[in-house]
Amino acid sequence: MKKTLLILAAVAFMASCSSPKYTYNFDHYNYNAGKKKTSTINEIAAPDGPQAIQPEMLTASADNEVLVVASVAETKASPEKKTYAQMTKVERKAIRSYLKAEVKNKIQTKKASIESVSSIKGMDGDLKLATIFGAVGIVGLIIGTGTNVFYIIGGIALLIAVVFFVKWVIRQ
Repeated sequence: MKKTLLILAAVAFMASCSSPKYTYNFDHYNYNAGKKKTSTINEIAAPDGPQAIQPEMLTASADNEVLVVASVAETKASPEKKTYAQMTKVERKAIRSYLKAEVKNKIQTKKASIESVSSIKGMDGDLKLATIFGAVGIVGLIIGTGTNVFYIIGGIALLIAVVFFVKWVIRQ
């Protein structure tokens, strides 16, 4: 009786594992078979395919205002910009001094922001070291009740913690 139930269960298990849904295309499964096909805006607007986008018409803005795009004729009417190699010595010197000033200004603002962030952050470095060594010292004293090695390590760590704590208090 047990053999027949075991054989019947094995046959049912083997039949459930060999479902034709997955074994028909075992090496390739179409994951989008049951999903609806969505159409894009370009396909709806132009059924013959997506339209080419003109770079002159692309604009970006953070405001909700409507931007007026200059036509191609207006942009070509504006004077051409010179490259660095086409500039005179006086223009090059002015650009170099302007760039140096901008770089120095950027570095100073970055340093100021770093100092302000570090002053806002929680604990000072010495106070952190004092808490770490204090925790290690207390754990060493608790573990070292039976052995002398951990007791000595805990005592030394507590002394170091006291030194860092006094150093922090003096600076405050």
